[in-house]
Amino acid sequence: MKPRQLFPLGKAYGMAFCNRTEQAQKLMGNIENGKHTFLVAPRRYGKSSLCEKVFEKIEMPFSKLDFHMAVTEKEVERIIIQGINELITKSINSIEKLTNSLKKYTKKLKPKFSIGNDHFRLELEIENDSNPAENIAEAVLLLEKLLREKNKQAVLLLDEFQEIGLLEKGRGIEGAIRHAAQETSQLAIIFSGSNPHLLKNMFEDERRPLYKLCRKLTLNRIDESHYKKHLNKASKDMWHEVLNDNVFEKIMELTERHPYYVNYLCDTVWSDCTTLPKLNDINKAWDTVVEEERSDLLKDFFSLSENQRKVIIYIANYGGKNIYSLDAAKKMDNASSSVSRALSVLIEKDFVEKVGDAYRLIVPVYKNILAK
Repeated sequence: MKPRQLFPLGKAYGMAFCNRTEQAQKLMGNIENGKHTFLVAPRRYGKSSLCEKVFEKIEMPFSKLDFHMAVTEKEVERIIIQGINELITKSINSIEKLTNSLKKYTKKLKPKFSIGNDHFRLELEIENDSNPAENIAEAVLLLEKLLREKNKQAVLLLDEFQEIGLLEKGRGIEGAIRHAAQETSQLAIIFSGSNPHLLKNMFEDERRPLYKLCRKLTLNRIDESHYKKHLNKASKDMWHEVLNDNVFEKIMELTERHPYYVNYLCDTVWSDCTTLPKLNDINKAWDTVVEEERSDLLKDFFSLSENQRKVIIYIANYGGKNIYSLDAAKKMDNASSSVSRALSVLIEKDFVEKVGDAYRLIVPVYKNILAK
């Protein structure tokens, strides 16, 4: 297997997937019991890879929808209806029985079939002047009723779901999904997104329609013990022996176990080294990662306010403990109230996360770029 396949910078499949055993079991249990889930984690922590891993194991139809490019409620409606079409087509084999059921359950949506040599495809047509929220609710409830008739289960993954919360009329769609989802037992919905702060607001704010609809599943950084087993297996496959302990510890230290940067660094090491890597090889590879990331990360950094940049620089150089102390305020040249406001924004924008009683930069490369 090529290094990029062992350490992908996108989704991880097969041998490239590292652990997440406990989270996979919880997600699978939710799906099998018809419970909805919202996945919480910063970007590049492996949410999509976890879902793909679970979908490989479950024996039920699934559909994956991405709202990243959805900027209107009509686009959200189109994406969801297409996903429902796909799931109905996968779940129901008999077009005759499906036709009879659709007559019973559809009101605003108009079913249309296209038939091939060995398959058929359903399309639920939407009237241009109809209400998107009502159409979404009807489509989800239609799928649930059809699944009950066939005694089948299905899964719907709604990725980048926080984008719906940013729409002008997003609350109406949230309400429609709530109305339909609380009636389902055969359909399990997974809500995921790359902005955990916005996603949490949608599901944990009692004023929002989706409040307490789902089971929460948080993805933290993978334990060092799991990485050791994973990397040593890859090392034996590549160089026929396990990594030296100091080499493994340096990989963990530099990447801080951030899943994306563990893969980024290891992809570089496994690509460049023809023999078992030494500490110098790890440091050299990390320098490559830092340089490749520098321009993009600095662009994001300079999009922040001056006070927010001061906080990031402080955490990069001194760590995130006692950040409200007088010494920290002096080093940042910032009042405690300004630090508090800056931290709130940095957490919302996915630059910083709180771990215990300390704050940590989500992207470990900033420690190198912003070091004094």
